Amino acid sequence: MHEIIRDRADAGLSVLYVSHRLEDVLQVCDEVSVLRDGAIALCAPCSALTSNDLIKAMSGEALMVHKDDNSKTPGEPCLRVAQLATDIFPEPISLCCHRGEILGIAGLAGSGRSELLHSIFGLSAESKGSVLLMDAIDNHEIVIDSPSQAVKNGIALIAEDRKSQGIFADKSVSMNSTVAELGKLRGALSTILPRRERQVTEELIARLKVKCEGPLQSIDRLSGGNQQKVLIARWLQARANVWLLDEPTRGVDVTSKLAIHEQLRKLRDDGAALLMVSSELEELMALCDRILVLSNGKQVAEFQRGQWSKEMLLEAAFSEYTHRAVRAAC
Repeated sequence: MHEIIRDRADAGLSVLYVSHRLEDVLQVCDEVSVLRDGAIALCAPCSALTSNDLIKAMSGEALMVHKDDNSKTPGEPCLRVAQLATDIFPEPISLCCHRGEILGIAGLAGSGRSELLHSIFGLSAESKGSVLLMDAIDNHEIVIDSPSQAVKNGIALIAEDRKSQGIFADKSVSMNSTVAELGKLRGALSTILPRRERQVTEELIARLKVKCEGPLQSIDRLSGGNQQKVLIARWLQARANVWLLDEPTRGVDVTSKLAIHEQLRKLRDDGAALLMVSSELEELMALCDRILVLSNGKQVAEFQRGQWSKEMLLEAAFSEYTHRAVRAAC
């Protein structure tokens, strides 16, 4: 499509191209104008700009920059995964995530990133090994072996495909926000209190700056970024203290991505433990305190902040595939 647009423009046709895919804009267009709050914030030749220039013009700040915000040193271990094995992982995986930490999971598509989060949440019936949650009060270990056990003990999962595994389509923003913790909205007769439900939803909408017409609007009518904010609101309402995040900013606009990043940092600073999968290495490097790398189902490397580079992460992510190709050639 881009080639067709470029050919038509070269032939003398004027093209107005509207997109939030910044790399596409820079690749296809000759000149770009950025609108923010109804006014032109930037107008310049694409050849003189980078995607980060566009992001700054759209939001007022850079996106993929780590904020040295003097966040607390990670606390005690919160989630332990010991010798976790499924048919996806040829070798058992072990990891530990601490309170007040964002642990990134990097790897190529098909490396087992999503399967790891699903197994931790109890969605893999065939998995072996143990998932242990450390109780914050008396520090005893709680075994997590099912989704119901995970939710009961404050573990949240934001799945990669929010359309089929996240939102309840055709239902209201209110229902989607509060469904994980309906018990707090029940009255003496165990019925949901509509006024209380609406109040809670309005508070969550304000807290996450969800752009919608109100609690009763269908979630289908919201943008992808605002749908993702509602999913985060759901688990905030449930007071989750361990967050399993699978591509939490995929398919959302730049402004929503910044808002989600800020919310994840706030959760970390408030003492939550976060495990985050992302295909964008820049995003992991901007947000995470540690990054664990999977390659072809194997846990191949772990990096602390300050020890990694994009090249090192990519080399680790490709390592098992490279070794397999070498073995096949021999």
